[in-house]
Amino acid sequence: MAFLLIYSCGIEKYIPEGEQLYTGAELELLSEGEIHDSKEVKAELLNLIEPNPNTTFLGMKPALFFHYKAQREKPGFLYKFLNKSFGEEPVYFSEVNTDRVEELILNRLDNNGFFYSKSSSEVVNNDKFASVNYTASMPQPYVLENYHLESDSLPIYKEIEKMLPETSLAKGDRFDLDLLKAERARLNNGLKQKGFYNSQEDLLIFEADTNQYKNRKFDLFLRLKKDVPARASIPYTIDSITVYPNYTIEGDTLPLTEENVTQIDSIDFVQNELYFKPKLLESYLLFNEGDLYNANISKQTSNRLSALGSYKYVNIQYTELDTTATDGNGGSLAASIYLAPLTKRSIRAEIQAVSKSNGFTGPGILLSHTNRNVFNGGETFSVSANFSYESQLSSGSNSSLSSIAGGISADLVIPRSIPFSPSRFQYAVPKTKISLGYDFLQRSQLFTLSSVNAS
Repeated sequence: MAFLLIYSCGIEKYIPEGEQLYTGAELELLSEGEIHDSKEVKAELLNLIEPNPNTTFLGMKPALFFHYKAQREKPGFLYKFLNKSFGEEPVYFSEVNTDRVEELILNRLDNNGFFYSKSSSEVVNNDKFASVNYTASMPQPYVLENYHLESDSLPIYKEIEKMLPETSLAKGDRFDLDLLKAERARLNNGLKQKGFYNSQEDLLIFEADTNQYKNRKFDLFLRLKKDVPARASIPYTIDSITVYPNYTIEGDTLPLTEENVTQIDSIDFVQNELYFKPKLLESYLLFNEGDLYNANISKQTSNRLSALGSYKYVNIQYTELDTTATDGNGGSLAASIYLAPLTKRSIRAEIQAVSKSNGFTGPGILLSHTNRNVFNGGETFSVSANFSYESQLSSGSNSSLSSIAGGISADLVIPRSIPFSPSRFQYAVPKTKISLGYDFLQRSQLFTLSSVNAS
């Protein structure tokens, strides 16, 4: 009640001379007939109206009130705190650009198929306050009648044609720029999986033709942008694969020599000394020499190599070998896979202090050691040990009780499902974990427990 009494004085007196506080806007949609998704369209348009007015609570603007109070010469601790925590800068009508908002509304209506719409605004003045009423007049939207591909002899058109039946665009759909962008992204992603290494979304152009219809329908035509580089319209094949299993980010790439190159299934593994067995590492690669470039397969391969747990950095780079490829001829790529290892060994120590509700208190220590790629096949071997001593500090007959607990465990994680090859699992790296452990607990004057576990 005290706050309401203070606020009743109003905030008008704090508004500077020549300024009006902006209190928000309303939007009215006028349409020629029923628009089945008018609520969604209105919500989208409301998000375009800027700026947002100061927040209101129970018809008041406390955040703005706190700000004004804090601007006084001696605001006091309370108003400084409230302003810092909840205050808002005032939003004045001079910051409102109605012409820009009208332009944004028209642009968004065009993007949603409501071509030739109109927008207007009316300012409502009330002394120190001002608001805006926007009006958008919409005709019926244009809807899709036919979806065509302007075909050509280029290989890329044949692949696009194969993907068209899977489109989400359907006859009767309202023109929607976002749907067209999604369709273009889908096609580009499909081309990236069919060898088109240099394919880009902006090379695909949609054109809408409304001339042959009088009832707000359109035909959609898909084609390539004019003067598309030949490199972007042909598929690429992987010509060679080179893997660097022990790559150093700061160092130079090793030259290929007979001494440091091991070849497995036409894949070159370059390492001065054995870090990762080439035969095992090869099974984690999902592409081979002669395969068409596939962006998804490349990403999955990178994820599989990262999941080994032996590398902190995985980078697959492709270099174009045939930059003079012409229409009808495919290009070639050289794939280089750079693998930078994690620190091979790590040690961790942790000191603990325990206090339990039964009065037992004491220190504890935990030690662990990890050895990565221990057998040069991505295996991780870890050993951990723990020891703790607790004694009962409370007085009484059990005050001399104490306990000693400890244990040791060893884990070996092998990044494959024995006896199956990792190449059989495309989307994940199966792991086999072998564990062995021993634990004991000795409670003075009472009992001793020991256990051995293996899995």
